Amino acid sequence: MKLSRRRVLGGIGAGAAAGLLGAPTSATDSSIGTDTERVFVHPQTSLLDELGELLDVVEAVGGTTVLEFDNFDFVVAEVPSTGLDQLRQDRRVATVEEDDETGIPSDWSPSLSDIFGSPGGSDCSSHPDQRPSWGVERIGADAVEPDGSGVDVGILDTGIQSDHCSLSVAGGRNFTADGTSGDYEDRHGHGTHVAGVAGADDNDRGVVGVAPGTNLYAVKVLGDDGSGRYSELIAGIDWCMSNDVEIISMSLGGKSSSTAMDRAIEEAHSNGHLLLCAAGNEGNNGSDSCDAETMTYPATHEDVVAITAMDENDRLASYSSVGSAVDLLAPGTNVTSSTVDNEYAEASGTSVATPFVTGVAALVWETREEDGPGPSDPVRKILGETAETVLGTCAEGDGLVNARAALGDERATEGGEWGDGPVGGFRSLLERFVDLIVGFVEWLWGLVS
Repeated sequence: MKLSRRRVLGGIGAGAAAGLLGAPTSATDSSIGTDTERVFVHPQTSLLDELGELLDVVEAVGGTTVLEFDNFDFVVAEVPSTGLDQLRQDRRVATVEEDDETGIPSDWSPSLSDIFGSPGGSDCSSHPDQRPSWGVERIGADAVEPDGSGVDVGILDTGIQSDHCSLSVAGGRNFTADGTSGDYEDRHGHGTHVAGVAGADDNDRGVVGVAPGTNLYAVKVLGDDGSGRYSELIAGIDWCMSNDVEIISMSLGGKSSSTAMDRAIEEAHSNGHLLLCAAGNEGNNGSDSCDAETMTYPATHEDVVAITAMDENDRLASYSSVGSAVDLLAPGTNVTSSTVDNEYAEASGTSVATPFVTGVAALVWETREEDGPGPSDPVRKILGETAETVLGTCAEGDGLVNARAALGDERATEGGEWGDGPVGGFRSLLERFVDLIVGFVEWLWGLVS
């Protein structure tokens, strides 16, 4: 059986579908006075011949199927509270679980930057001269040859301002209630800031990202208030899978784990996508507090690269979550990037640190021979093996992400064309040896002639 087509039922249009996605977990249907719950319904696939049977099961208890997916066999449904027990007891249903909340901290408050000496605005010619953030310089991303060209990156966030003078948006999709499916504009600021860190254009204006040549996709899974649900996040992952978006960046988190979310992550990973996520802003008791577990989900999943944050003084940020699942450290404090209204803002958080690693992953991905997703483990391995030890504790995982080392010194701007990872040094030595031999032969030929 193939339960794998994403669609909204009952002839509902795209805008209404997005509205349903934004419905609260618990609501009251005024027409019938019944409380409803928004849930994931997982099928007992051995007992179902087709997707329609699962939808019939939901309808039989008075529920409405809200969302199906291209790559996952579970569905999202609004079900009357009085019908949940009956739904769980149906032998054709494996499990029923709540569609919990995810999002960014409600107190995320960037400050408009004045370090450029002039504001943004719709006239791009008036934007300040380009300069990299301290984070881009600290990880060596300003001194490498690759720029992420040809690599697709999904920014799963509040959207991206598509006409920002420092950004180029390749496309996207909206899975929230705020606008139609084609409206992935950012009206919050968080997604545009994250996108700028990862891939702001190298166009002499404003800021420049870690991987300025990458294809940025605005996958709007958080509403204009910065909040969302796991179903919206899963829909974003599903969209990235269906559209061969290699790298999936998530600067968000939730308090509870989810079986549906686990399955989406594992399926995306097994299909060759690289998933990255902010560790969370729940704080820590110091960089050597290795027994602390303050990370948010899904950063804790083993198939996700989890990122903590540091400041300009190479210290663990006080707000940064820590835990045994940490993979990498990245700049996250007082980072200047793009934001809505064609402005630039300074912001902090592990959500800011995450796109630094996303950008370096895109740089490494560009050097691969393979096109499209997978396998992603070699890229993840390079990021870990070439990371710089800064804290020397569990709080940094493998260490600070290092663009120059990840690409090999020979991929630096003053270097040659080799250097796709740790093997770059050997390849460069081999190239030099060949050059010496060729030069010697040419010298001998000159003597003979």
